[in-house]
Amino acid sequence: MTSKIIESLRGDLAALQDVGAISKVTMREFDALCPPPVREFNAEDIRQLREALHFSQPVFAYYLHTTASTVRKWEQGDTRPAGPALKLLNVIADKGLQAII
Repeated sequence: MTSKIIESLRGDLAALQDVGAISKVTMREFDALCPPPVREFNAEDIRQLREALHFSQPVFAYYLHTTASTVRKWEQGDTRPAGPALKLLNVIADKGLQAII
């Protein structure tokens, strides 16, 4: 419920910024206070993202600053990414690998 309200408010503020009623600074301040939610990735999502980049598990692990064993465990569903690794997966999925290198 709360995330729907925040997303609605973010949309309203973006519209106000587009017409010049609020500044980019105000939008940055809002985004700093209410960062967008980080979506979860299941084993298949991670495998598909890695394969879309044409990376092996060790190369993908290198870019995520983790181990190939960790990537393998994610892809097998033994563990799930969390914290910074989950955020990096979101950034790569949304903006591509170039956003982190």
